[in-house]
Formats: sequence, C-alpha cells, structure tokens
Amino acid sequence: MHVERIGHVNIRTPLVEETLVFYETYLGLRRGDAVSAVWRADNVWLYDAQGFPLIHVNGPLPDEIAAPEGLTSRLDHVAFDCSGLKACRERLTAGGIAFREQPLPARQMHQLNLLDPNGIKVELTFRDDEVDA
Repeated sequence: MHVERIGHVNIRTPLVEETLVFYETYLGLRRGDAVSAVWRADNVWLYDAQGFPLIHVNGPLPDEIAAPEGLTSRLDHVAFDCSGLKACRERLTAGGIAFREQPLPARQMHQLNLLDPNGIKVELTFRDDEVDA
C-alpha cells in the first residue's frame, strides 16, 4: 500500500458561503454537489478545472460547537500546486487579500502564503519559471 496523493481537505465552518466564495474567486475552484449528504445545504464540494474534488466545505451540525477561527490543531496549512503566478498575484491584490511571497530556490519553486476566511493558512506553490512571466 502507498499513498498516491491527498484525496481532499475538509473545512468545517459556520462561514460556508464566505469560504466557498474565497476559493472560487481566488483559486478558481468550482462548487458542486456533495453527494455524501445531499440533505444539507451547507455541504458543498469545491472542484478543480478537471472536475477533481479538492475541498469539502460544510457547516457544523446543529448540536456541534464550531471551532474558533485560526489555528486550532497541529495541522499547519493546506498546499496547492498551481500555475499562473502573475494572474494569481493580480487576483489576490485586486481582492485585497494579503499574501507573502516565499522564493524556494533550492526546490525551484515560488510560494504565495495567505489565509482563507477561517484563518486557515493556504500555500500556493508555483514553478520558478513562472516568477518573471
């Protein structure tokens, strides 16, 4: 047995709509049905351009206490391999989303680090050949 890739990330939040809009607007993901619990309106998947489900967003259950915003566990961040660095920078800047750039020359990569509406750290990684593109 071996792990081939991350299947998906689940974000359980009372900020369902804000979370969906953030990932749609700034990462270009598309919302779609979550067949696991169609009876819940606050249960939605975000898909990449190829239709692969990446993020499962759902609200807390009625008797569940929502975790506070920000880092509440040892999970530090969610990372996405991306393309289109220039367009991503422009989209984040136009939306007023603060980000930090991190060149990683030893790995021939360049990262943008930011927070989603829930305070979850998001790492966007691009190939170095996109830095000046």
